[in-house]
Parts: sequence; structure tokens; C-alpha cells
Amino acid sequence: MKTEEIILRLTNYGCTVETCGSRVTCNPAPTDTDEDYLVEVVGCDISDVIHVLSECGFIWEGNHSEHYRDAASTFMSWRKAEVNFIVTDEAGFAKSHRAATALCTRLNLMNKQDRIALFQAVLYGEIWDGKSDIQQPKPDPVKAMADDDLPW
Repeated sequence: MKTEEIILRLTNYGCTVETCGSRVTCNPAPTDTDEDYLVEVVGCDISDVIHVLSECGFIWEGNHSEHYRDAASTFMSWRKAEVNFIVTDEAGFAKSHRAATALCTRLNLMNKQDRIALFQAVLYGEIWDGKSDIQQPKPDPVKAMADDDLPW
């Protein structure tokens, strides 16, 4: 089944399916990367989406990724060849993913590391330093000052 037919089936269930990834955010768009789609599950059960994708030969890659934190609770990735469906039933995750995609597009971030860093910041409020593990932001220590300590 062609990708367009799968998207039609998912939208007929009530899902929202949108293109995302570097083929959307970069200008000129790379052609040697995955075709990514964000699938927001609304109006149906997530099991309907899983059935469609597995029936069409997509393989569940899991819900972990070196670039996504807490993915187990927010999305699943389904892949076949170079097509990747990012499936979520979390409206907040989908909204943040759309915002990150729009920002990457507006800034035309051609460097993959920059796109990952932006997605980390928007999706999770994280600072990503280019390593596969996600870095937690470290708060600056704040020293409490008594009135006596003030310079005036």
C-alpha cells in the first residue's frame, strides 16, 4: 500500500497526519533522509492505528530514541523502509512537535544537531549538547543575601 493510501486510512479514522522532519523543515529539502509523518490519534483508538500500520508492513521501532526523552509515554515510531510514522495520542506532545517543526522551518536549520537541540528545548525544556544522552539543565546556584550583605 502506498503512503498516501495509508494516510487516507488514518485520516478516515479521524487521525491528523502531517509531514514533518528535515524534508519539511530544510530548504532545500534533503532527499537522502526519511519521510516523516506526525500522526495525532484523535477520534479513534490507538489500536486502530497500530493495526493499520502493522497490516501495511510497518515495524514498531519502539518508543525510545536517543533524541527523545520520555518517549515511552508520548509517542511510538513505526517504520518501513524510509517512511516513518511518529504516532501519539498526547495532544500536548503533538502541539509541541508542530511548534518545533514550524520553528525549524522558519529558521531553516540545515544542521541536524541544531534541529535536535531545538526539538529537545521545545518538547522537553532540555539543553542538548550533541551527545546521545539527554542533558538536564543545571540551575545556577543562588546565594541568599541578608540585608547586612548588600553593598549599599
